[in-house]
Amino acid sequence: MQPYNVNFFDRSMTYVHHDSVANILIDDDYVSAVANSIEISPTDLVKTGQFLHITRDDMSFFGVVTDAVPGEEKTTVTYKPFITIFDEDFLFDTSTQGTSSQKEHPTLEATIKRYLEELYVHNSDTKQRLPISVLIDDNITQTVNWSLNVTPETEGSHYCIMGLYTSLIVNACKKYGVTIIAEPSFRGKTIYLTITKSSAVFNIDGDLNNVKVVALKYNDRPNGTNKLVVYNTENYSQFVSFYVHTDRSWDTDGENNRIVPVIRETRSTAPDTEFEDPTQGFLASALDIAYSTLSGLDWDNYIELETMTRDPIITPMDLKIGQKISLRYKDGVYTSILTGRKLRTDGVSLLLGSDRIQYSKRIKRSGGK
Repeated sequence: MQPYNVNFFDRSMTYVHHDSVANILIDDDYVSAVANSIEISPTDLVKTGQFLHITRDDMSFFGVVTDAVPGEEKTTVTYKPFITIFDEDFLFDTSTQGTSSQKEHPTLEATIKRYLEELYVHNSDTKQRLPISVLIDDNITQTVNWSLNVTPETEGSHYCIMGLYTSLIVNACKKYGVTIIAEPSFRGKTIYLTITKSSAVFNIDGDLNNVKVVALKYNDRPNGTNKLVVYNTENYSQFVSFYVHTDRSWDTDGENNRIVPVIRETRSTAPDTEFEDPTQGFLASALDIAYSTLSGLDWDNYIELETMTRDPIITPMDLKIGQKISLRYKDGVYTSILTGRKLRTDGVSLLLGSDRIQYSKRIKRSGGK
């Protein structure tokens, strides 16, 4: 079996050290960052905070070293996926969230780009800067009318302190399928970050012999809200209803493709004062509530599939994090997104959805409700 090449680089993307290992087991999980470890030949060149790149002809993994323990016979290196390098708190402007109104709100993708650049590209503390270039995928329709349900810490303000990775990056993936793809360029000494989301759906037949369905926890929302009624607090005779459909999209169509039994949630709100027309102001505020309550339903599940790394039908290593996947299995069709991989010497497991039933520690939102 061909060994895996392991290369280490410092924070300026300068080469530091190389080794090879025969076997690996990597949890490359976007939404629940799990620490991994490998044993390499004794060295004191590998340090915490360095980048590592693990490659073989059929796979590639880019991560960050979180610990390195040298010994006489081996050095144990602990590492996580690169995206976890952004696991720190920052000051978030809650007013950037919003739906259709007279105030122009930045897209979710533009908001992520702004904070990554403020903290790691243009930071006045040059020691905190990283060799990254942040791009928004030109081929996507950026996410408007978004909300992560983050509220100000004090009344009358529009700021809170929350986690960049745990609260912004992970929840953007969980709720809207927006992800960051990291592509290191060692020759250019730059890590290119592309903010993107999948539109096309990749189909997998779970009944074929090339794939094994290991876990399937799928939420069709039989116990969740599938009808939302919002009243106008300034005129309770005015209300609007939103309905979740069997494909888990939602709108104001109460006739077609409804989920039964009906689970109703009732809310109220005042009109958005940025509108001159109170009716339009109320509808904008109601839409805010609908987006925060009903969006992101597709990914509240956990599916794990096992296949071979070089499988020619699924080509699992070519699939990007955030890829929409439709799994046909037995008598059902299950829609989710790719949020992680388990890489092992003889194959790969694809992790779909935002739930993580195998982990006791769940990611929690900071600063929100």
